[in-house]
Amino acid sequence: MDTENVVRCSEPDCGEPAVFKIAAPWTDGRFRELKTYGFACEEHVRDVLRSAEVRWLNYEPVRGEAVHEIGIYRYEPGKRDAELVRDSDIEESMNS
Repeated sequence: MDTENVVRCSEPDCGEPAVFKIAAPWTDGRFRELKTYGFACEEHVRDVLRSAEVRWLNYEPVRGEAVHEIGIYRYEPGKRDAELVRDSDIEESMNS
């Protein structure tokens, strides 16, 4: 595995490889992608999600731009945003 290309957890001082992408579907009317708010390892997904939610709530979209609900996606290196799967099970566990 090429360690230089490993995406790491966004939690300060963690350094573990990310297994989740915290993101929200975004569009400007022409393009669609996931607007990334952070990456998380198994241990820090709750912390990274909470930090991301604050930034998501404070974001002011510009005219023609839409940012939808933030979610937790299974991060898989090499996969495009459209191929990532939203993890509703872990999202439910974060809300309980």
